[in-house]
Amino acid sequence: MSIQQISRDKFDSLNIEKTGFFPERAWFESTDMDIAGTVIKDPIDKDWSYVVLAKDEDDIYRYIKGEVSLTSQDEAESKIVSTMMGLNEQGTFNEELYSEITEVPDQEEKIVITTIDNQIKTYLKKHPEKMYDLSPRKFEELVAAILKDMGFDVELTKATRDGGRDIIAYIKNSVCSYLTHIECKRYAPENKVGVGIIREVMGVHQLRQATKSIIITTGFFSKDAVKEAKMAENHLDLRDFNDLKYWLQKY
Repeated sequence: MSIQQISRDKFDSLNIEKTGFFPERAWFESTDMDIAGTVIKDPIDKDWSYVVLAKDEDDIYRYIKGEVSLTSQDEAESKIVSTMMGLNEQGTFNEELYSEITEVPDQEEKIVITTIDNQIKTYLKKHPEKMYDLSPRKFEELVAAILKDMGFDVELTKATRDGGRDIIAYIKNSVCSYLTHIECKRYAPENKVGVGIIREVMGVHQLRQATKSIIITTGFFSKDAVKEAKMAENHLDLRDFNDLKYWLQKY
C-alpha cells in the first residue's frame, strides 16, 4: 500500500471534477485505490488545506474528504498522506453525503442583527436603488436580516474577512442540518460580478463543506460568471438586484 507524490500534469490528467480550487501546491495518488489528493494554499487567509478525491461510478474523481485552516504546507502534506493511507487500509471509502454542522464561528465573529429593522426594509422596498448607498457591511447586514426573516439562523463573519462567505446561515430540524454560505457583493449596476468570484466561492464551498453557497449582489452577473455557475448549479445559486427587489416586497 503506497501513497506517492505525482506531478501536476499527472494529477490534471485524471478526470477530476474541479469547481474552483485555490492554487494547488502538491499532488498525490494511491497506487492501490482510485483516490487522489491535492494540497492547497488559500491566498486570502494564507493558510493551507487539503482535498482527497475518489473515482465515482461515472469515472469522475469527486471530493470525499478534506481539512482546512492548517498552518503549513508540511502539515497539510503530512495529513493528506495519513488520510489517504487510512483509506488504503480500509480498502473502501464512503462519501459524506451529510455531516452534522460542527463549525460554529468564534464568539468574536458573531454580530447581533439590530441595525436593519423592518422600517428600513420597507423603505428599501419603495426605493430599491438606495441599496447602492449602503456600505458593503450594511448590505451584508441587510441580507442577513432578510435571511433571518426567512427562517434561517444567521451569523456574520468578521468585517475584515473576505473569502467566499460573508454570512453563515443554516436551518436545523429533527431530520437534517442545511448549511448555507452567502457571499455579498454591493456592486454598482454597471459593475458585474465576474467569473473569478464564482471560482473563489466554490473553492470555499468545497473546503468548508457547505450544503449550498449563494452569491447575492446589488448588481448583476457577467455571462461568463453565469456560465461558470451553471457547472455547479446543484451547489451554487446566484441572486442579483431583481431578486433583492422581490425579497423586499414582503415588507
